Amino acid sequence: MTLWMRLLHIILAAAASAATGFSSAASASPASADGKGWVSALDSLRVHRSGTWGEDRFRYARTACLATEEEGAGLTFEFTGSGVALGLGQPGVPAYTRIPELGRLIATVDDGRPRVLYPAEEGREVVLARGLPHGPHRVRVIHQPHAGEVGCRVSGFRVLGEDTGDLSFSLNGEENAFFVDARAVVRRGGEVVRDVLVRNWLTGACRLTGLAAGDGYSLELIALGWEPRRIDAIAIRAGEETRLPPVYLRRQPRTAARGVRFPMLGHPAVRKPGESFRARIVSYGRPIEELRISRQIGPATISRALPFEEDPEAAYYYDREYTLTLPPDMPPGLYDLWVWLAGSRGRWERRSPASVYVVREYPDDPVFMTFGHLDTQGQYQAEFERRLAQVANLIAPDMVLISNSVNPAYISGAHQALQMPYAINFGNHQFYGHERWYGDPVGMIDYGPDLCILNFGHAWHVDLSRAEALLASRAETRIKVINAYEPNAPVEDFLDRHRVQLIHDAHGPGPKVQSIGATPTVRAGKYDEESFRIVRFEDGRVASLTYLGDPIAPIPFLREGPSPLEVAWDPANDGTHDRVTATVTNRLQEDFPDGRVTYVLPAGEYSVDGGRLETAVTSDDGRYTVLTARVDFPAEETVRATVRKKAGE
Repeated sequence: MTLWMRLLHIILAAAASAATGFSSAASASPASADGKGWVSALDSLRVHRSGTWGEDRFRYARTACLATEEEGAGLTFEFTGSGVALGLGQPGVPAYTRIPELGRLIATVDDGRPRVLYPAEEGREVVLARGLPHGPHRVRVIHQPHAGEVGCRVSGFRVLGEDTGDLSFSLNGEENAFFVDARAVVRRGGEVVRDVLVRNWLTGACRLTGLAAGDGYSLELIALGWEPRRIDAIAIRAGEETRLPPVYLRRQPRTAARGVRFPMLGHPAVRKPGESFRARIVSYGRPIEELRISRQIGPATISRALPFEEDPEAAYYYDREYTLTLPPDMPPGLYDLWVWLAGSRGRWERRSPASVYVVREYPDDPVFMTFGHLDTQGQYQAEFERRLAQVANLIAPDMVLISNSVNPAYISGAHQALQMPYAINFGNHQFYGHERWYGDPVGMIDYGPDLCILNFGHAWHVDLSRAEALLASRAETRIKVINAYEPNAPVEDFLDRHRVQLIHDAHGPGPKVQSIGATPTVRAGKYDEESFRIVRFEDGRVASLTYLGDPIAPIPFLREGPSPLEVAWDPANDGTHDRVTATVTNRLQEDFPDGRVTYVLPAGEYSVDGGRLETAVTSDDGRYTVLTARVDFPAEETVRATVRKKAGE
C-alpha cells in the first residue's frame, strides 16, 4: 500500500470514529449498541488474563473476542453491582472448516458455587449472578476441555443493575443451514435501547441481558435475505428472564428463483425495449395464465405484461421454453420475472428476481464496479455489502462484478437494493449449495452485441470446454470480460485466443493490476477487504481501474464509519412529497460523473435542479412517479439535486 493510501485510510478511520458508527436500520447510537454496563474482554485494565488468550475477530466480525484452547486459561473481572453476565463470541460459522468452540467454562462469582457453562449451547450472553449484596465483586472464568474438545471465545462482561431482567428466545428460519445470525433491535417508547447481533447458529439460542424492568418493549429481528420480524408488547421483569415463543423467519421471495431455469439472478437477460429473450419455466405442462416483469421502488410498482410464444421443440418433461418480447415502451430498469400457471387448485406462481435488465442503449464503453472476497458469511458482513450496493446505485455502473463470495442467503438479500445486474462466483470460503440461488458457476451474460461477460466460478485447472465454447460462440463480440474466482487462466490458449480484454478476480497471488498476454488482458484483482474498483473502458479497452491514477490502489471503503458516497433526503423520499432534495456527499478525492439519483414522488410532471432528467415513469396504480436524474459528484464535495412539481400540476 502506498503512503498516501495509508494516510487516506487513517483519515477515513478518524472520520468513522467521529461519526455515529454503524448505520443500521435502527440508527442506533454507540451507547445503545452493546447496552449499559458492557465491558469488552479486550479491556486489559478491567479484565485480567491468566494462561494463553489471543485476540480474535472471526472473518471481519463486528466484535473482537478473547479466545483460548488452553486448559486452565482464565479471565478475572472485578466490578461493583448486583449482578454480572458473560458475553460469548460466535462459535465460528457453518460450512467453514473451522471447528466451533466446544470446551466448557467454569464460572465462579466471589466464593460462590462454581457454575459450568457450555458455550456451544448458550446464547451470546449468559447471566452468572443476580441479587448480589452491594459492594465490590469478582468473577472468575476458567476454560476446561469437554469430552476431549476444547475452545471458548469471550467477548466481555455486563454489570447488571438491580432493576434489570433478560430477554431470550430461539431463532431459526427457512434455509436454516445458511442462517448464521441476525440483528436484534430492542426499542422502548420509540427509543433504541439495544442494537446487537444475536444467535448461536448451533442451537438458535438468543439472549439479551441487563434490560431495565418495565413494559412496552418491542423486538425487531433483521437478517438480510429473510423477512424481518417485529414483536411488540414485551414486558421485562426485574431479576427474571422473559422467554419468548420460538421465532421463525421466512425467506424474502425476491432472493431466489422459483421454477424458472433462466434467466435468473446472476444470469440476467439484458435487452432493449422491443427485443426478445428466452425463458425456461418448470410448468408441469400447465398453460401460462399471466407473465409479467415487475420492479418495486419504495411504494411504487412498475410492471408490464409480456407477450410470449412457446418453442415446442425445446419442451422436455416438466420444462417448457418460451420467447418473451419486451414492449416498445418498456421503461429501463432491473425487473423480476413473474409467471402464473393455470392449476386445478388455483394459480401456480413462478418467479425469477432481478433477471431482466432493460436498457435504452447498450454501452459502447462499459463501466463496471468490482469487489470480492468480503467474507460475507453473516449479517454484519452482509450489511457492508448492502452499503456497497447503495454506493453502486449512486455511481451507476453498467454492471457489478462480484468474486469469491461466501454465503448466498445473505448476499442475495444484501443486493436486492441494486438497480443494475451483477455477476457473482463463489470460491474458497463458499457455503456449498450457492447454485440454488445463482445457478451454474459457468455462464455467459450478453450485454448487447458488443459486450459479453463470462462468469467462471472454478479454479482454472478444471475442464474448460464449456467456457471455451461460450467464448468461441461470441468470436465477433467486440468486448469480452471474465468475472473469475482466480486470475491464472491459460494465456495464449485462452485469454489471447478469445481476445479477453478484462479479467476480474478476488483470489490468488501476483500483481493485482497487470496486463497479461498479447491482447492484452487487464487483470483487476481484489486488493483488500475494504475497497472496490470502478473499471472504465474507452475505445473498447480498459482505460482506468485504480484510485487517483495509483498503479494498483482501489477505492477505499472502510467497514466502519460513513460511506464514501451517500445520499440524504429532505423530506423523505417515500412518494408523499412533490418536492424532494437529494444531498449527495462524495468523501473521496475522485470525481464520479454522470451518477444517478432515484426519486419516488406523487404522480405528475417534474423538473430537476442540479441534475439532468433521465427517466420519469408512472407506477401501475397511477399514484407515483419514479424519476431518475443524472448528477455529477465532484471530489470531496456535497451536491444537491432538487426535484419539484412543475407549475400548474
